[in-house]
Amino acid sequence: MDYKKVAEEIIKLSGGKKNIIQNWHCITRLRFNVADQSKVKLEKLHSINGVLGAQFKSGQLQIIIGHGVEDLHKEIDAITEGAAHSETRGKKSGNVIENVLDVISGIFTPILPAIVGAGLLKGLLALFTALNLLNETGSNYEILHFISDATFHFLPFLLAFSAAKKFNADPSISVSLAGILMYPQIMEYAATGEVASLQFLGLDIPMASYASSVIPIILTVWLLSYVNKLLRKAVPKSLNIVFIPLLSLIITAPIMLKVLAPMGMYIGSYLESFFTTIFSVSGLAAGLLMGGLMPVIVITGMHYAFFPSTFASFERHGYDIMLLPMNLAANLAQAGAVLGVFLKTKNKKMKQISFSSFIPAVFGITEPAIYGVTLRLKKPFYASLIGGATGGAIFGALSVKATSFTIPGIMSLPTYIMPGTNNMIFALIGVVSSFSVALIITLILGFKDEDAGEISTPVTEKENNDKNLKQPISVSSPISGKMHPLSEVDDETFSSEKMGKGVAIQPSEGIVYAPFSGQVIATTPTNHAIGLRSDDGVEVLIHVGLDTVNLKGEGFRLLVKDGQKIIKGDKLIEFDMDYLKDQGVSPLSPVIVTNTPEFLEVVTVKSNEVKACDQKLLMLIK
Repeated sequence: MDYKKVAEEIIKLSGGKKNIIQNWHCITRLRFNVADQSKVKLEKLHSINGVLGAQFKSGQLQIIIGHGVEDLHKEIDAITEGAAHSETRGKKSGNVIENVLDVISGIFTPILPAIVGAGLLKGLLALFTALNLLNETGSNYEILHFISDATFHFLPFLLAFSAAKKFNADPSISVSLAGILMYPQIMEYAATGEVASLQFLGLDIPMASYASSVIPIILTVWLLSYVNKLLRKAVPKSLNIVFIPLLSLIITAPIMLKVLAPMGMYIGSYLESFFTTIFSVSGLAAGLLMGGLMPVIVITGMHYAFFPSTFASFERHGYDIMLLPMNLAANLAQAGAVLGVFLKTKNKKMKQISFSSFIPAVFGITEPAIYGVTLRLKKPFYASLIGGATGGAIFGALSVKATSFTIPGIMSLPTYIMPGTNNMIFALIGVVSSFSVALIITLILGFKDEDAGEISTPVTEKENNDKNLKQPISVSSPISGKMHPLSEVDDETFSSEKMGKGVAIQPSEGIVYAPFSGQVIATTPTNHAIGLRSDDGVEVLIHVGLDTVNLKGEGFRLLVKDGQKIIKGDKLIEFDMDYLKDQGVSPLSPVIVTNTPEFLEVVTVKSNEVKACDQKLLMLIK
């Protein structure tokens, strides 16, 4: 699913973002409060690819998505620019590291096009110079150098604008503060060393160059956001336009010049020195570790944490030996692993996915490869880690350097040209090694090919696996009570089997048990529903009651958490049946096999009364 495109279509057919008052999601559905229901085009919402159904229920517009609802909601949330949410959306993590990474990624992501474009041009300049197509003393080279270098030299301006959006600070004042950091007289004093500092109200203001710096302006705009908030409360609205900009500059600029900018430079310098030291102590070991773990670092968003030290290294040394080279090795390893899947798979759909993921991976865009192929099939992902570790070890041992910031793919190779050195040759050796190792290991290890059994296993073993797959899989009842067919459920999403086949249970006690051994794969902030995956690959949604999401968690107690391993018979949820009845909510609970299409048939075991974990509720045939 193209989440952004689907999100845009949903918002448009829901009457536009101005018609959406609130938006949130539960385990299967997007939920909206809209200002005018007549503006919502239900029939057209039904026809969107990826939408299983749409309806108005309990005063809400409910759009049924199933798998992927959380990712889609993130796009909805971004487009609606933070429209108010219900409490069911859940609380933001208070993890300090995650919040810092969120800030850094939120600031750098919007300005990456400028950074990448300028970085590529720098690489091409190096290539054209090495091939004697351009002369470093010529005017053509000089103009192109101006164009490619401006983005990095005036990086504080870009960061100020982006950080202002992230911190909700005044953008014009933020950019003005960046201008103060980059003021020509300060830059001249710093370059000549004639004036080390200037006195201001008894404060010693150091004269330093903040060109290409990252942390100083980010810290400054962060401070400005709080200064703006305090001033808005203190200054009468009629005088806002005059005094808030004046006071913002007078308060923030001296603190920036005296404290934040020097501190930011020290932080960036220490970060750069720390990682450079690691590589200087043992480049091979550091490269092996970082090159191998880079896909994991990227998945978690941790790579943004290296951005400040990377730019500090460019400013101080003119190159980076850490983030970009290791990312290049890891990205080409992903490309090699995906090519191995393409060559090995017998599944036509996987062959198409792997080929379409291979091209972007070669150019440094690895998300389709990671999420669509290697991580999905597991063994190719392990192969990519080994390939990345191999290339990273070579890069680390040979101190391979990237001379400009750009997307780590084959187009970035010209940025490894350093006249008079073997840097480019070493880079090619590392890239070819990481690609080849990942490709070969993928071909050797094989993987569980979707719909095609285990690849590269002996025929007799494959036949045994096929026989085992044909054995019916049983799912016990998670709730004690009276069984009903889904057709009797007063909710079209369940009764029409859009979410999958299954049954509904009228509970006789307020406890949900694990119907099999496996893992919890989804929970809700309101604790009324839970998603499970069995060790046999059966995915089940247990939805306690109808419209229970509106209770906002009251009457429910979740006993497990996402990702937790479960054993058949474990208690999962406790719920107050009397409270549900007092609130006029039906306790009838659908039990749905959400990956129904993966089975030839889902058969209901005929029985009126069922006891949790003691009786078979469903039989699934592969």
